[in-house]
Amino acid sequence: MPLGSAIGKCECGKEIDNEGFHLLTCKTGGGPVWTHDSIVSLWCDCLRELNITHRKEPRDLYEGSNSRPDIIAFDVKSGSDLELDISIAHPWNADIVCHASEEDGAAAKKREEQKFLKYGKETDCFGNVSNCTPVVFEHFGRWGWRANQLLQYLSESSVDEDGQPNSSEFKTIWRRLFSIALQRCNARVLSRKLCRLARRGTSDSSDFYKQLLAH
Repeated sequence: MPLGSAIGKCECGKEIDNEGFHLLTCKTGGGPVWTHDSIVSLWCDCLRELNITHRKEPRDLYEGSNSRPDIIAFDVKSGSDLELDISIAHPWNADIVCHASEEDGAAAKKREEQKFLKYGKETDCFGNVSNCTPVVFEHFGRWGWRANQLLQYLSESSVDEDGQPNSSEFKTIWRRLFSIALQRCNARVLSRKLCRLARRGTSDSSDFYKQLLAH
């Protein structure tokens, strides 16, 4: 039996699709925010390993605007700063699903474009246009193009205990860490969402848990 048929409606009132993808993206319960914040924190850990000074959610960065990147990293190379906006996109979303079936990474690409439109209008107190970089992951683990470029860029500053460059090892380790973190977030969001639905009586408890175990 499809998951959506077993559960019915989500706590937000929407019907749950048969694959259960809605449960990952539903804002009721705070799942997407928790996943986003977890990935932001991991990027901060990555910067910290490279001894790059950074700050989460810097305020008053753009003149007359409440917009702010998730992270600003200072003096990364040659005195340049990096403004990073972290985002998690789902290929199942209605505005992208038709393209996602035809193009790898379509959801990440679409979200990058949306972020560029948002930050391209922002200027700082000196009148400089924002150079904010959208760092996008898809829920199932695919990296957006600029997320890949960012990891490559940072890896070039990585050295081992003997002071030798270890870009390849750095990328391999952190790619695995992000992959594990993302899937752990997905599992936690789904399990908490399903448990709340069960407690609220949105499905028969016995059938519900049989269906849950089947997935």
